[in-house]
Amino acid sequence: MTILVNETSNHACSHYTDYLQIDRYLTTFMDHQALDSALETGLIDLLSSHQQIDQGQACDCLRSDRLGTETLLALLTANQVIEQQNDQIQLTAQFRKAMRFRDLLEAKIAFSKLVAPDVMNGFTALLQNPQKFMEQSKLFELFGYHRCFEVTDENIELTRRWMRFTSTYTRYEAAACLAHHDFSQYRQLMDIGGNSGEFSRQLCRQHARLLATVIDLPVVCEVGMQHVADTPEANRIRFFKANALADQLPDNMDIVTFKSILHDWPADATQRFLEQAYTSLKPGGTVLIFERSPIQIKNQRLPYSMLPMFLFFRSFRTSDDYVAQLQNNGFTDITIQHIELETPFYLISATKQ
Repeated sequence: MTILVNETSNHACSHYTDYLQIDRYLTTFMDHQALDSALETGLIDLLSSHQQIDQGQACDCLRSDRLGTETLLALLTANQVIEQQNDQIQLTAQFRKAMRFRDLLEAKIAFSKLVAPDVMNGFTALLQNPQKFMEQSKLFELFGYHRCFEVTDENIELTRRWMRFTSTYTRYEAAACLAHHDFSQYRQLMDIGGNSGEFSRQLCRQHARLLATVIDLPVVCEVGMQHVADTPEANRIRFFKANALADQLPDNMDIVTFKSILHDWPADATQRFLEQAYTSLKPGGTVLIFERSPIQIKNQRLPYSMLPMFLFFRSFRTSDDYVAQLQNNGFTDITIQHIELETPFYLISATKQ
């Protein structure tokens, strides 16, 4: 049995980590609030389309009085979003660069806003009784697997709202996976729990011969088909509606992937998922697991933007947990790579003999 563990990979200058620059603007609650208001009112758009504006233009845009405008501008200045000189206001050069990742910036702000009431009202329950916290949580009313079987307008809309977050995060996290694993050797890929198909889309975008099958529940697949429909990769991504714990899945696959899905499930379910992957793979095929490591707080304060991930601090497992299950399922040639993003990730690959 071969297990290869690579040292932590940071690659601070590599393109796939560029999106991390947005986190510097999302450190505190007030950073979030000020930036959210600046985006909501159109102030950021106004500043993006002009080299400079004056305070009168800012007041008009915000539809606020002078004191309200000065307060927001002061918060944005302190957060290095804008700079002010002689009544002239402009975006900082660094924030203009960060605006390349506006979709992720807005997703992180919206996701944190969504979970904040649960954390504020139920933090002690989260620590003492996670089941009670989940029952009281508004977040878990938004998304639950029970909504994903019956295709109704309500289920589709609620599921789509959740999937907007997961798809946006995945759009950028996928680049780290692509940088650490060579997908050019594969033709047939199956992504179990593939959600909107965004992970498969990013892989297909980089590898023109790749054909992807996304496995997920019926409502998720409906939303996913709409998500990829207008993309150049749509004709190479098919959605297969199934309960991956119970249903027979397509076979003859070169690679089966699990991206940020296994942590959602107890150990007996993850064992079953890996059994399904083994059955679906060709001999010599690859299984790949891309997951967050357990959150390590240590001596660093947790930024406000990490609130959504913090809710799942009990769920993220170590790579060793999955290695043991891979071995139990007969996989060999196991490789583990640790990757530093906004939290540590790991990428595990293994081979079916």
